[in-house]
Amino acid sequence: MEVGGRKINPRMIKLINLTTGISAKWLETGKGEMFVQDATGEIEEIVNLYRQLNPFFKGYFKRQLLEIINYENRTRET
Repeated sequence: MEVGGRKINPRMIKLINLTTGISAKWLETGKGEMFVQDATGEIEEIVNLYRQLNPFFKGYFKRQLLEIINYENRTRET
């Protein structure tokens, strides 16, 4: 997966997967089901990990997630 010409590293894909329930496979390839069927446990896990981050990395994660969402929205419009 790329955002703005930059590749997203596997850790970020995992973080997005755990936070949103979006399938890591879908994020990497665009194939298969977009959402993991039962992501409740994973979401709780990532929320707990997120809470451990210092403010800089919390901000970084939010910016990356917003970039991904904006990119996805732009690609849907075309």
